[in-house]
Amino acid sequence: MATRKILAIALAAAMASSVTPSFAQTNGIIGGKADDEANKPYSDYSVQLRDPATGQIVSTAQLSPTAQFSFDNVGASRRLLVELVNVKDKSTVCTEGPFVLTPTKPSKTDVNIDCGKKVPTSLWILAAGAGTAAAIGLANNDSNPAAPGTPNQLSVTPASVASPSQ
Repeated sequence: MATRKILAIALAAAMASSVTPSFAQTNGIIGGKADDEANKPYSDYSVQLRDPATGQIVSTAQLSPTAQFSFDNVGASRRLLVELVNVKDKSTVCTEGPFVLTPTKPSKTDVNIDCGKKVPTSLWILAAGAGTAAAIGLANNDSNPAAPGTPNQLSVTPASVASPSQ
């Protein structure tokens, strides 16, 4: 009888210790590459995770010889910035993010530190030109013509702009 009681208690304890509460925080991975911004030798650079809410550095990792980095055991549901730091100059080269890991997406392993150099300036100029053309097209809308056969006129009134010295 005592053996059954001990066995029952041991079994209950084993089952209780193997149950993980649903509110337990999961940890994940943030990783990627920094070869677009870092110059060789990559040993001159480190990557750090910073909590933008507190400004505190959460973790720091050295770049690998192939400019890769990885942070394990990153807490989920926490917003983090990924910063590339020049170790010699002690200066931040570039910041990406913020990134948030969640229990459903516990890893972000494709971070590419590139300081937004993906879009060339010429594309921004082209987009601005397209926006201007669209605005002119809307202003010349033929839904309410002034007179049949007469094109609408666009009236532009200059705005006064105060200079910083005024």
